[in-house]
Amino acid sequence: MTSYVYSSFVPTLLCALFVIQALRFSHSKTLTNVSCLGIEREALLKLKQDLIDPSRRLKSWTGESCCKWEGVECSEKTGHVLKLDLHNPCDGLENCNLGGEIHPALNKLKYLKYLDLSFNNFTIQKTQESFTSLQKLEYFNLSFAGYGHISNQLSNLSNLRYLDLSGWIWSKPSLGTENLRWLSTFSYLKYLDLSYVPLLNPKGWLAPINMLSSLEFLILRGCELEDASASLPVNFTSLKFLDLSQNSMNSSIPPWFQNFSKLEHLDLSDNDLQGIFPTIILENSRWLKFLDVSTNRMEGELLKNLSSFCNLQVLSLRSNKFSGRIFNAQDGTLNCERSNLKTVDVNDNSFSGHLSNQFGNFKDLIFLDLSQNSISGPIPAAMGQLSSLRMLNLSFNNLSGKIPENIGLLSNLEVMDIGNNQFDGIVSQIHFANLTSLIVLKIYSTGLVINISASWVPPFQIQEILMSSCKVGPKFPNWLRTQKKVSALDMSNASILDEVPHWLSDVLLSIEQLDLSDNMLRGNISRIIGKKMPLLTQVSLFGNNLSGEIPNSLCMSDELSFLDLSKNQLSGRLPRCWRESQAFLEWISLGDNKLYGQLPRSLCHLKQLKVLGLHENGLDGVLPKCLLKLDLVILDLGDNQFTGKIPLFGNPKSFEIIDLGRNHLTGIPCCFNNFSRMWANSTLYFRSMGRFLTMVDTEGTSIEFTGTIPYLFSIDLSSNALDGQIPKGLMMLTRLQNLNLSQNKLVGEIPSDIGNLKDLQSLDLSNNKLSGEIPPSISNLDFLSHLDLSYNNLSGPIPLGNHLGTLDDQSIYRGNDGLCGHPLLKVCPGDELDVGRGDDHKLSEDKANEDGTIIVWFYSGMGPGFVVAFMGFCTILHFKKSWSISYFGVVDRIIEKLSIVKMITMLWFKRAFQFQLRK
Repeated sequence: MTSYVYSSFVPTLLCALFVIQALRFSHSKTLTNVSCLGIEREALLKLKQDLIDPSRRLKSWTGESCCKWEGVECSEKTGHVLKLDLHNPCDGLENCNLGGEIHPALNKLKYLKYLDLSFNNFTIQKTQESFTSLQKLEYFNLSFAGYGHISNQLSNLSNLRYLDLSGWIWSKPSLGTENLRWLSTFSYLKYLDLSYVPLLNPKGWLAPINMLSSLEFLILRGCELEDASASLPVNFTSLKFLDLSQNSMNSSIPPWFQNFSKLEHLDLSDNDLQGIFPTIILENSRWLKFLDVSTNRMEGELLKNLSSFCNLQVLSLRSNKFSGRIFNAQDGTLNCERSNLKTVDVNDNSFSGHLSNQFGNFKDLIFLDLSQNSISGPIPAAMGQLSSLRMLNLSFNNLSGKIPENIGLLSNLEVMDIGNNQFDGIVSQIHFANLTSLIVLKIYSTGLVINISASWVPPFQIQEILMSSCKVGPKFPNWLRTQKKVSALDMSNASILDEVPHWLSDVLLSIEQLDLSDNMLRGNISRIIGKKMPLLTQVSLFGNNLSGEIPNSLCMSDELSFLDLSKNQLSGRLPRCWRESQAFLEWISLGDNKLYGQLPRSLCHLKQLKVLGLHENGLDGVLPKCLLKLDLVILDLGDNQFTGKIPLFGNPKSFEIIDLGRNHLTGIPCCFNNFSRMWANSTLYFRSMGRFLTMVDTEGTSIEFTGTIPYLFSIDLSSNALDGQIPKGLMMLTRLQNLNLSQNKLVGEIPSDIGNLKDLQSLDLSNNKLSGEIPPSISNLDFLSHLDLSYNNLSGPIPLGNHLGTLDDQSIYRGNDGLCGHPLLKVCPGDELDVGRGDDHKLSEDKANEDGTIIVWFYSGMGPGFVVAFMGFCTILHFKKSWSISYFGVVDRIIEKLSIVKMITMLWFKRAFQFQLRK
């Protein structure tokens, strides 16, 4: 896609080339039949003597007539050497490089106006004195010519019109300079390119540049420039081309950018610029044809006023924070008769609104990328009028509705990407009727139904086809049979319920990326991967009904990096032909098939292997020791028939998921403390290539995890015959989220520092022979949602407190007769008294409350009546002496009996209490 953007730079770059050519031909009237001056010929021979010339480019430098030598031109009048062009003619290839040092004798060429040493490999540091006296020099090109420090003596070249010292962006060393003060003498300079020349002191870079009053082209890409918002007055009235991209300005766009009255090209991309983009730049720079502010943090509704873009040819705003409606008629009309825009790239912003039919005015548009925004509504029919369009990207928006049929009129369209939207309806061959140039088609995740006749012959030869999550089936698309250049095919989850066609392997001979997963394809896998595919990098066929053996031709794919054939009906043995030359292979997932036999030792040749998934097969034998020496991140061999001891992990630092469960393995390694990726603050492995299907026994059930989920750190060694104690090193794996050691023969105690596993969410140690108490630190596991310690020989009280109190299922501890305490009904020794006293105290409180209620009721209701009756009864006793003597005799006998009952009751309570203590 980048090629489309930069193809639009051509008009502006042609202006730069015009300057160069004008400088070249201003002094190119030369004769080759004159003899150059002897002193200059001797200087050239000394220059040749010190140069390293592996391709013998200077073999013509012999004899008296140096003006006939390759790269040398002389004046027709004086015979002085005016031009020396030693640039690498092989597009910078090293086998044509000139190397070594530039001899100081070069200074003898006093009349030299043109010097080009570009794309070579000189030691500039030691040779700059060789051309610092060339005061008539007008054109000087040292770009990509070597490395070293730029000398301040270059300021002597005050007649320069053109200076190019640009270097490499990547690791190859380039030129460097302390500052730019040495530029201040270049009052005639029109063209300056210092791309990727780092400034050791970047502050103050603007002042010397501001003194170059004749400057028309300024390129300071990747010079590590800092804040450009200097307060000094800046006057760039002559400037036409300005490139300050790939620096670290970290500021807003300074006000002096408003003064560019002649500017045609402005590139401020990748600078961490912030704030609202000043639209006055567009209004004042009426000649502006190129604007790139991509990869910054700019804001504003820049596309609101369409009249500002009449002269603009290239507009790149990608990866910013621009917002507002996208070229909407409600925001302004296009006042010019016709837009000159050729490239519009606003990818990864926050533009919204509907696409307007005004797009029909962009007749010259070649490249249109509106992806990763919030644009909604349908694709306007006017899109079909963009006859020059070669690249259309509308992916990752909220577009809806049907695809207009006149899209099929875009005969120049090469790339169409409308994926990840909310379209509906049917796409038929009408939509592709005249797309004769189409090479990339991406309509994935759109909900579209692809309804194309089996007899249709496309007008294009496609290279990339991405139709995942569209309804392509139920039949396999027959039109693919006509395509001979397919390099990428993704029809995953495409509702294909069909037999694999016999012709498919012929179509895929040049395939690089293949994804037919999540369908119901039937037939032998050899119909897909039956032949050698030398360019194959990624293949995913999981979730089908494919049969047959895994083709050995996969071993011949040296570019292969990702292989997923899981969840099929594949049978036979694993290929034994894996080779060291498969240096890119990182991912092998073959789980949930019918494979059998032993693991081939040739798997150990795959030094870059990160993921190996072979779960749910019938594989057997012992695990190769060399396998565990690989730098694996995920190892899933669960649900097989492997036997023998688990070999020592030779390179365990990388592991994030280990599943060896449900086999017949014995022993248990003791080197888990070396699993450094599971330590706190360790570096994570980015699983970016695709889905990894694995069944992890966690939280009491089997869960299917994929490579697209957040990071899972898991160790599952369950259902084997492992013996010995739980390794202490496991307690160092603080990132571990799932630990399953259940259904083994482990003995000893649970490690006391199990509480170190702070991220643990599921812990299953059930069905072993563990003994001792449950460590109190287990209550520190705040994220624990599943715990199973059942059927061991654990004893003692169950720890209380923190998060553990929420796990109150008694089945967690079943089969451990020595355990007691909550949530079990069995009370631990020493806890009964506290429990009894607590109950008695509660009963006493209840009784007291009850008595208090009765007393209140008594005194409020019956009390007054009783007082009246009692006073009447006492009055009778006072006047009837016989009644009084009889009454008090009865009372004395009742009191005596109550005293005996009280003594018996107290004695009974005392004996009952002693009995409870003895019990």
